[in-house]
Amino acid sequence: MAFLTLGAFLLTLGVAMKVYAYDRLAVVPKDQNTQQILSDDNANFFDADNVAPGSGPITTIATVIGDPDLAKEAADENDGGDIAVFTKGQSTDNNDQAPPVDFLEQTFAIDRYTGAAVPWSGASQNGEPIEFEGQLIKFPFNTQKKSYDYWDATVKAPMKMEFEGTEEVEGTDGSINTYRFSGSIDETEFGIREVPRGVFGLADTGSVEATRTYANDRTIWVEPETGVMVKIEEAQKQWLKLDEPGADDVVAMDTVSASSPETIQANIDEYGSKSTTLKAVRTWLPFAIGGLGILSLLAGAALAIRFKSRHGADADDDAYANA
Repeated sequence: MAFLTLGAFLLTLGVAMKVYAYDRLAVVPKDQNTQQILSDDNANFFDADNVAPGSGPITTIATVIGDPDLAKEAADENDGGDIAVFTKGQSTDNNDQAPPVDFLEQTFAIDRYTGAAVPWSGASQNGEPIEFEGQLIKFPFNTQKKSYDYWDATVKAPMKMEFEGTEEVEGTDGSINTYRFSGSIDETEFGIREVPRGVFGLADTGSVEATRTYANDRTIWVEPETGVMVKIEEAQKQWLKLDEPGADDVVAMDTVSASSPETIQANIDEYGSKSTTLKAVRTWLPFAIGGLGILSLLAGAALAIRFKSRHGADADDDAYANA
């Protein structure tokens, strides 16, 4: 009887794990709070402190903070969908002094499983309403070997990130298996900036409005079970251009910024074990538990038949003895 009870329990547990447990585990926490750091020791940039071209190390710090209250608001707008809302602040600078070389603030809603943007009236970028598209801070749980749309904040549009292959990313202490995705944005106009006329090699007679252009070759290494972006590299260029005779284009940004070793290792430490657990629950663990349940049921049934046969034979012997 014990084997039958155990078998029924294990079989039920295996089915429940397959049907329910994975969906409960493979979701982004609504109160998630993370930070990623990218750096380049040899960047060229437009130095906002001196209002002139500069060069040297730059650091980009991106902080993402969840807001469970806004998540409820966004879910109500989307008929009760499983949604999280985050505010992302990102600053790029050369000396940690205001003003930064570049700054970004976003508030957005994402599907907690796919990581993709979902419509929400509260979405904004740098204080302006906007409709986000594609992946924003992560890829889907159980990321596939295919292309994904990824939001580029500079051009305010999604770009295509193509699957390129699998790659082991090394940390300072250990490594993790990833899918490598890459995509490019050709030089694109994206804004206007007021700068001194003299930066273009012209007589400095005051400020002018220069056109800003941008290009980027982006590579992202994604841990496929969690969809976490373990490592990011951006070969980014920005220019300031003035449509006047004799005006030279000015490099506003020329950098190959990549995730810091500390960021990579922190991602390996946090998501390596989570990846193992998610993969087990998604693939072999429910079948293993269910299989043990079936074996227990078979063992219990065999013992029950043997017990019944044995006691049936004893009853026949007693009847014969009393005849």
